[in-house]
Amino acid sequence: MKRFILTMVAVLTLVSAANAMSYKQARDQAFFLTDKMAYELALSDDQYNAVFEINMDYIMCLDVYDDIFGTFWTRRNNELRFVLSPAQYNMYMTLEYFYRPVSWQNKKFVFTIYNRYPKDRFYRAAPPGYQVYKGSNRYFDHSAYSGRSFGAPTVKSQPGMSTTPKSQPGMKSQPGSKSQPGMTKKQAVNQGKRQMNKPPRR
Repeated sequence: MKRFILTMVAVLTLVSAANAMSYKQARDQAFFLTDKMAYELALSDDQYNAVFEINMDYIMCLDVYDDIFGTFWTRRNNELRFVLSPAQYNMYMTLEYFYRPVSWQNKKFVFTIYNRYPKDRFYRAAPPGYQVYKGSNRYFDHSAYSGRSFGAPTVKSQPGMSTTPKSQPGMKSQPGSKSQPGMTKKQAVNQGKRQMNKPPRR
């Protein structure tokens, strides 16, 4: 009986490990999702970095199906309420691929954002957190974002890139169309590194 219990524990551990994502996988999924949220919701730089951290915390906590809309999903929404403006948050809740970014198909986690955007198209340089954040905020009992100021939503223009959020009228191209500007993940990560290494302005 004892051997049977130990075997079942080992099997369940292996199943959980198979579903759980590695740090690199979680970071890349969080970056892709956050980049699109920054593009559509017109996030400021401070918002962009905070939303990346929040998304990464949520994704790193995904082990089993029940986690998709469980405690970590609820916490993600609560944390985003501190970071986004009321208008941004209301828009976020209407966009299913942001509000419910993960689904479950064939016993695997699936990110629905890929139904809307090509896999290797990015619109913003990687946030500072991409290089340094390890997901530590998810261990806190309190919010790391409550009481902080994140500035007015803005989109800083970058060479060859659109600065108009998708949700605004007048956009001719649909998300993922060939006419949209953008850059590869490698370009976005390198651009983020360069921005981090820039000396502070005096």
